Amino acid sequence: MDGHASAVRPAPVEIRGLGYAYGEGELRRPVLRDIDLTIRPGEIVLLTGPSGSGKTTLLTLIGALRAMQEGSCRVLGQELMGASEAQRVQLRRQIGFIFQQHNLLGFLTAQQNVAMAIELDPRTTEAGRLERATAMLAAVGLGDRGASLPSELSGGQRQRVAVARALAGEPGLILADEPTAALDRQSGGEVVRLLRELAKRRGVPILLVTHDPRILDLADRIVSMEDGRIVPTKQAEGVPAA
Repeated sequence: MDGHASAVRPAPVEIRGLGYAYGEGELRRPVLRDIDLTIRPGEIVLLTGPSGSGKTTLLTLIGALRAMQEGSCRVLGQELMGASEAQRVQLRRQIGFIFQQHNLLGFLTAQQNVAMAIELDPRTTEAGRLERATAMLAAVGLGDRGASLPSELSGGQRQRVAVARALAGEPGLILADEPTAALDRQSGGEVVRLLRELAKRRGVPILLVTHDPRILDLADRIVSMEDGRIVPTKQAEGVPAA
């Protein structure tokens, strides 16, 4: 894709003046204040900061997992401010989620866990879903473990299954919350490198919340948060600031 074509592609995530608070009245506690953030196609952005800085709350708002309160948050062309629950559900189907604890179903095989992400695609038969799941497992280096239950896999392997599941639905955006926290250095690095490779190949952006300093050099850009605000960011590979 040439520079002109990429320049006119809309940003998958565009946030302006976003604010959010928990509680009401005297108990109201602001957790996000005047957030501006743009994430471009194929960009890997790490969101860092101390506990309580608002990282996960921001991730859940971008992922349409909670309703907006203030500002604008446009994700994959959908404005979330004022969006209905039905609109948010529809958007969530276009997003791949990866969590620290994998969230795999223990009674399903790795192949079946991945195939679940494709169940909502009416164009795909059951056999087609299983075939696509097998292909995604192969892409993450687990082509021979499709019949394994999560309990039969290592922590790094389970997280690879979670990555395969997040990508199987061909999402327009991947959101990951501490995906390497429970992994050793080698497994964590492998998972993030795998995400990076697959995302770059498909032009899918990733927003990854992490405390893990071992993976900072794998990002295009690092966005730091403190007290519910974005603070001056560290950049990699010459990517301009948000």
